[in-house]
Amino acid sequence: MLVHSLSAGPIPAPPGATDCRPDVKKATASEFELVNPSKPSNFIIGELVSGGQLSFIVENLPKTSPRTGCPGRWMFQQMMTHFGATVTAVQGNWVGASSDNLAAVNRLTAGGAMTVEQAAKQTWTGRRAGDHGFAQVRVVGAPTGARGRYTRVHVLFTK
Repeated sequence: MLVHSLSAGPIPAPPGATDCRPDVKKATASEFELVNPSKPSNFIIGELVSGGQLSFIVENLPKTSPRTGCPGRWMFQQMMTHFGATVTAVQGNWVGASSDNLAAVNRLTAGGAMTVEQAAKQTWTGRRAGDHGFAQVRVVGAPTGARGRYTRVHVLFTK
């Protein structure tokens, strides 16, 4: 199993980031946690489950303009670099009104314009998974709700 040699502790912030002081709290073969003590709801926590499926949560709240904190895309990249080739799939498990991914799926499926699979590829998670070659999407179980008004969607991005 090849795992990036990232160890716990502070790491350099990405160029141009404001209020980003990344601190890796956990970096094991199956878990990764990066937090930003400069912004309380700015973190990524990932875990490899079910034979290499990556389950994760990422936040950068509150949303500000201009953006502050460690960028979610950069934190996702740090996590993917850490886990490397051990990731076999990326999970998207989107629930509730605060899920940006679920809001995107609802916006894109409203009126029958797209399927859940097509919409999932255009979410934040879908684009990040696609950046790493996980461009195939499969809906896991039936989404809860109706097109444009889903309350729960679970997908799996694979290569």
